[in-house]
Amino acid sequence: MKTNLKEKNFLVAENSDVAKVKKVRAVRPNIDHLIKRILVERRKQEKKHFLVFTVIISVFVVVAFYIYS
Repeated sequence: MKTNLKEKNFLVAENSDVAKVKKVRAVRPNIDHLIKRILVERRKQEKKHFLVFTVIISVFVVVAFYIYS
């Protein structure tokens, strides 16, 4: 069974005679930043839905006004 290693996960020390392999710690995403981005996207989506709803209701009111007058 052959193991394929990704280049990002390991570094080889160039200064030593024997090549030492050091595992690089994976960069974790900032959870607070991701949560904030999700909340901002939700607010944008809610504003968009509210705007569409308002336009549709306005069109209904205008059409009803012209039909019944």
